[in-house]
Amino acid sequence: MKFLKLVASWQFWVSVVLAIALVFGLIKGTFLWLDKYTNHEIQIEVPDLSSLNLDEAIQKLQNSELEFELDTTKYDPKFKPYQILDVYPLAGTNVKRGRRIFIRANAKTWKPVVVPNIIGKYKYLAFNQLDLVGLKVIDTLYEPSLATNTVIRLLYKGKEVQPGVNLPRFSPLTIVLAKGLAKNVSVPNFLGLDEETAKRMITEKMFSVGTITYDDPDNKENTRVYYQVPSPSANYDQGQSIDIYLSSKPLEELRTKIRDLDATFNPNSSAGYLGETYEDEKFYRPDSNDDDIISSSNSINAGSTNIPSNTNIDKSSQMQGNSSSISDQVKENQKQLKPTADKDQKRKVNRIIVE
Repeated sequence: MKFLKLVASWQFWVSVVLAIALVFGLIKGTFLWLDKYTNHEIQIEVPDLSSLNLDEAIQKLQNSELEFELDTTKYDPKFKPYQILDVYPLAGTNVKRGRRIFIRANAKTWKPVVVPNIIGKYKYLAFNQLDLVGLKVIDTLYEPSLATNTVIRLLYKGKEVQPGVNLPRFSPLTIVLAKGLAKNVSVPNFLGLDEETAKRMITEKMFSVGTITYDDPDNKENTRVYYQVPSPSANYDQGQSIDIYLSSKPLEELRTKIRDLDATFNPNSSAGYLGETYEDEKFYRPDSNDDDIISSSNSINAGSTNIPSNTNIDKSSQMQGNSSSISDQVKENQKQLKPTADKDQKRKVNRIIVE
């Protein structure tokens, strides 16, 4: 009964009408606020960007109060760098102000790739790894080295590149491979060099440092090479060891040792020591440009007996060679020699290596 009385009362219906009006007002106000907040029915047409370059397209979107997102991750050589390839939403579509427009443009060039570590690897494996990452080998060079057909280094535009460096994809590379060690190479002359220089030069010439013998093991300072095995200009295979003999004594005191070493290592060789070079009690490495040092190649020639008048030959240090023609020529030259050295002049004994 009470419920019926409540429904029949005018106060109840006034409350219902007010509640409905309030709800309707809230809904209407919400939609009006959303229209204003979201710029409803205020639309902007997406401009046509296909004929513009990237900078012009970005400027046009900013003037239209549109946001943009740019994708330039891929490069296609068929198109120009930064050429616009795709736009979403499409040109002519109406969007709200501030809408984000997605632009896909061609990259400037290929994406950089990391140079793989192929140093020391066999050439076919190295070529495959370079091809997989998108690097091209346009030339192959060879250098003497022990591991045949393995990679020594990589060159890009003439400069060496290290593994891990970023290069543009399809960059042209030159690969340097090992061709193995050469046979019958002429041995360089290491006489007169200090120990470190001699060892460095032996290694650079692709030989290995053999036995190092000191004339005085207790005194290893200021020593120089006074003998080497094999002798200079001998034919020798790369990779083999070269023994050197070091001393800090004047070469005059090493005459006997040099003769003994010659008798041991070069008993039947045409290369013998016909003299030694001294100056101020110190010896030095013969230099072909030094006027004080006369090479036997300049003083002993086939068919010629012209001997410089200032050349002194120590007969006691002469060794018999394999070639009878050279031996006879030396004897003939000794008969023609005349002493011309001044007593007050420093004594110099020329070290001549006859080959």
